[in-house]
Amino acid sequence: MDPKHVVIAMDKFIKALLLGTAAGIIDVIPMVLQGLSWQANLSALLHWVALGIIITFARLPLSHWLSGMVIAVLTGIPIAVLATETTPMAWFPILVASIVLGSLLGYMSEKLILNQ
Repeated sequence: MDPKHVVIAMDKFIKALLLGTAAGIIDVIPMVLQGLSWQANLSALLHWVALGIIITFARLPLSHWLSGMVIAVLTGIPIAVLATETTPMAWFPILVASIVLGSLLGYMSEKLILNQ
C-alpha cells in the first residue's frame, strides 16, 4: 500500500475516533449529572467511541444518517435491556440517545470524513 494512502486512511480513522468521542461526551454529560457510576459512564463513552468507527466505515444500503441511526439503535438495545434491570424506564433515554446521536454521527461522518 502506498504511504500516502496509509496516511489518508489513518486520518479518516482518527477523525472517526474523534467523532465517536464527541458523541460519547454528549451522551455521558447527563449521566454524570445524574450521579451514575463511573462504570456506566465509561461504558457509554467507549460504546460511542467504537460506534464512531463502525458507523463511519459501515456500508449499509441506506443514507449515512439512517445507517448511523440503525447501527446505534441495534447496538443500544442490549444496553437498554441491561439497564432496565435496575431502572425500568432506562430504555427510553438510551434509545432516544441512540436515535439522535447515531443519526448525527452518520451525517457528520459523511460530511467530514467520507466526502473529502
